[in-house]
Amino acid sequence: MPLVQKTWGPFGLKSYKIVQYNSSESPYSVQAWLEWESKEANEKGFASPDSAPVFADIDKFTDKKPVLASGELKDSATL
Repeated sequence: MPLVQKTWGPFGLKSYKIVQYNSSESPYSVQAWLEWESKEANEKGFASPDSAPVFADIDKFTDKKPVLASGELKDSATL
């Protein structure tokens, strides 16, 4: 995640969360939740040639192909 921060921080990455799934029934093993300043910031960050090392680094941690999904936060609460 230091590489992610270094690469995408200047593009507007605000925070991240990592979830490791423990269930063998889950189709995923890890999820990275990235919070950006805006949808446009996310798009610029991902499209940047500087992003190549970030995506190449994934192979160091898994042999599975990553699934990328993006969307806009519509609601949140801290209870």
